[in-house]
Amino acid sequence: MKKSLLLFFLMVFVASSCVKLENGRPKTFSRSVLIYICADNNGLSPYAESNLSDVVKGYLPKKIGDDEVLMVFVDNGKDAPSLKRYFSLSNEVVYEEIIKIYPQNFNSADAFNLRQVLDEAQAFCPSEHRGLILWSHGTGWLPPGYYSNPTDLYTKSFALDNSQEIDIKDLHNAINGHYDYLVFDCCLMSTAEVAYQLRDKVDYIVASAAEVLAESFNYEQIMSDLFLHNEDTLEDNLIHLCKLYYDLYNNQENIAYRSATISLIDTKWLDELADVCKQIYGSAGEKMKLVDSDNVQKFYTGNKGWFYDLQDYISQFASQEEIEQLKSTLAKAIPYKNATLMLLGLYRINYHCGLSTYIPIPMATNLNIYYKTLDWDKYTGAL
Repeated sequence: MKKSLLLFFLMVFVASSCVKLENGRPKTFSRSVLIYICADNNGLSPYAESNLSDVVKGYLPKKIGDDEVLMVFVDNGKDAPSLKRYFSLSNEVVYEEIIKIYPQNFNSADAFNLRQVLDEAQAFCPSEHRGLILWSHGTGWLPPGYYSNPTDLYTKSFALDNSQEIDIKDLHNAINGHYDYLVFDCCLMSTAEVAYQLRDKVDYIVASAAEVLAESFNYEQIMSDLFLHNEDTLEDNLIHLCKLYYDLYNNQENIAYRSATISLIDTKWLDELADVCKQIYGSAGEKMKLVDSDNVQKFYTGNKGWFYDLQDYISQFASQEEIEQLKSTLAKAIPYKNATLMLLGLYRINYHCGLSTYIPIPMATNLNIYYKTLDWDKYTGAL
């Protein structure tokens, strides 16, 4: 039980009984928000507890007469994984309603289990408009295990639980139906490869090209944005959410904490972006192979050299006309982006177009084979 919260366990439902609900609940909600927290066996459990405490301090739907719903799935390694609904009453007391308790060994970094939770959330509280927040570790488009063990052997992309991760292609298949937005509260997910892979699943993606500090978003502030209460449009609310994230870290006194990149991606423009990049890659020929990655803006620390600024990379070999065309398309595909001057106090950010990409490493044979299975490379011929 979290500090400073008054939580009452009301009743327990299983998916099959979710139609037998108390009076006042709509048959279909207008909007649902699901936060999926994978914090088991990956060192993030204390931060998950802190973030959840902030969630319930922010805007919450009301229990009676409100057609909005907040659901949170938590796998923290302490308690059995659970899916709960959070709401408040007029006296501002916070309640949690247990939807389902999962087995203790339920692996939240398994694509099949993620799909199960998403399906059960939708069955319990069907909604016309849906938002999804994925909270855990993240390693962009990389194949499972490669980030921690880059041995050039197949050894993920989102989440980590007992050394298991979810491949970005499996994540695509796990996402049921269509969501208005997807917020990645995890590292390195604002890549051209990830966004393009998920373009038919969500209207907007919020993500970071670089590492995300474990404290992550200020959920107390952003909850009203997730329910579209601050501005007239979905895009306006998500831009406001991104600004709150950037301001939170840009205003830190400690230079190591003054570290953030954030992007809002409008997926309806990603096919046009892919067309532009395909044309540029096709005309570049051997010039692409001559790019020195040391001259391109990076978004990684240590030797994890798989994430570079897309525009800065293409600027190394494209014509000025092609660069201007790329900038024009990126301006539509990325309605908001921002970055602090430095990352983790280690290196400067001189360029940030809002998306990172892979610069091919000739000797990374198996990694390149995997990369060719991604939709981005299949269409653009990036590799």
